[in-house]
Amino acid sequence: MKLKTLKRRMAHYLVNHILSGTRFFSAKRRLLRSCGYEIGEGTKIVGPLFCTGALRIGHDCWIGRNLAIEGNGSVIIGNCCDIAPGVTFFTGGHRIGSAGRRAGKGESYQITVGNGVWIGGRATILRSAHIGDGSVIAACACVVGDIPRSVLAAGVPAKPVKELDENAAED
Repeated sequence: MKLKTLKRRMAHYLVNHILSGTRFFSAKRRLLRSCGYEIGEGTKIVGPLFCTGALRIGHDCWIGRNLAIEGNGSVIIGNCCDIAPGVTFFTGGHRIGSAGRRAGKGESYQITVGNGVWIGGRATILRSAHIGDGSVIAACACVVGDIPRSVLAAGVPAKPVKELDENAAED
C-alpha cells in the first residue's frame, strides 16, 4: 500500500471514528487538509464523512453527519453553506449503453454549490448540478440539474417552488 493511501485512510479513520461528533473541528480540518481536501477556515465537519472524489469546501460552513461523495468527480461547496445530515453527492455515473449492458461508458461530474446555500437532510445531488447562491434545497430532494440563486427547491426531481428574498430572513 502506498504511503499516501495509508495516510488518507488513517485521516479518514480518525475523523470518522475517533473525532466524529460536534467537537474537534480544527483537528478534523487539519487531518482532511493533510490528505488533499481543501477545507476553509471556520468550517465545521461533524463526521463521519465518506469521499471517493475531490472535495473543496469554503469558509464558515457546517457539514452534518454522514456526508457522502460517491464517484470520481468533484464537489465544490461555497462559503457559509449548511449541509444537513445524510446528504449525498453522486459525482460519477454512466451513459446508457446497449441492451446487453445498460450501464455504458462511465462519466465523472463536477457539482458546485454556491455561497450561502442550505441543503436539507438526506438530499441527493446528481450529475453536474449547480446550486445557485442563497438557495435552499429541501430535505429528501433530488437535484438532477441546475438550481437558480435564491430559491427554495423541493421534490424529485427538485424544482424551484418559491423565490426567496435575498436580503430578508423568514420568521
